[in-house]
Amino acid sequence: MLMTILQALARLFRHRLTQVAISLAVGGALLWLAIARIDLAGLRAQMAQVRPAWLAIAVVAYWLALMLRSWRWGIILAPVRRLAFGQIFHGLLIGYAANYLLPARLGELVRADFVGRRYAISRLSVVATIVVERLFDVVVFIGFVFAGIAALHSTEDSRIGPILRVVELVAGGCVLLAGLMLLLVRIRHRQLPAAVAFLEQKLQSLAEGLHLITGAPEVALLTAATIVVWTADTLAIWLLARALGADLALLPMLLVMGMSCLAALIPAAPGNIGAQQYALVLAFELLGLSGVTGFSLATLIQGCFVAGSTVIGGGLYLLAAIGSATPRPLSPGTNRR
Repeated sequence: MLMTILQALARLFRHRLTQVAISLAVGGALLWLAIARIDLAGLRAQMAQVRPAWLAIAVVAYWLALMLRSWRWGIILAPVRRLAFGQIFHGLLIGYAANYLLPARLGELVRADFVGRRYAISRLSVVATIVVERLFDVVVFIGFVFAGIAALHSTEDSRIGPILRVVELVAGGCVLLAGLMLLLVRIRHRQLPAAVAFLEQKLQSLAEGLHLITGAPEVALLTAATIVVWTADTLAIWLLARALGADLALLPMLLVMGMSCLAALIPAAPGNIGAQQYALVLAFELLGLSGVTGFSLATLIQGCFVAGSTVIGGGLYLLAAIGSATPRPLSPGTNRR
């Protein structure tokens, strides 16, 4: 009886409508909690005083950060297939747009599927490159949170406990994932037993995408690229904070970035609405600053960064879909079948 119930629940949670409903419910609950912690009149006043010049510079910095992310992904993809920068940027934007619209970060699968189909690459190889990309990002996220906690000058504060527990869980998951990937890389040249020989091609495809974590020089290259990417990301959000009149020092800024990344892990509503607001309200309150500024910053991130890349990425996907569905005229001398 219990197994029947568990199987029914598993089928229910795999259903797309259920995932969407859960993500909307989580996002709505977190948005309500964030609103309950702030003064709405203060929020309106602060949003009315946003400095347009800083806002424009922040948007430019954000698109520069996206270009740098494309450059880094091109480095990871190179052992599998060398693509032009524009092709990589195209796929990245489509993946990000899908991530902002779909629950549970399913946009990563959309990115892998789009690039795999469009450029005749194994989808598993592309997925493996995205796993490598995200593994390096999670290491940065953990560093952000620990550096930000140092800004609070008191690790005994009871409010920090939940953050530390989450970081420990994520860190443990990263260590496990890294171990599994290294094991896969080590066995990629060994013949599998006959009973599981049908997995040979899939494992080879995955191993191709994991190529850049096989040696110290490759890891050093990706580490340097990741530092550049996250410096640009942090600069973009710091500039948005300046548009709101908040001048954050380095360690407080790292806590804000860490909490923003933590919010991105929550399967919340599209655009991370609710999770982003609650995370940044909490971050600013932990720093002894106004939660209104945190809520305003989250809203600007979604309005200036998320909305823009979602519209452009979604438009690119639609154009690609229309282009692939349009019949191409036959060249002279081609026989119809």
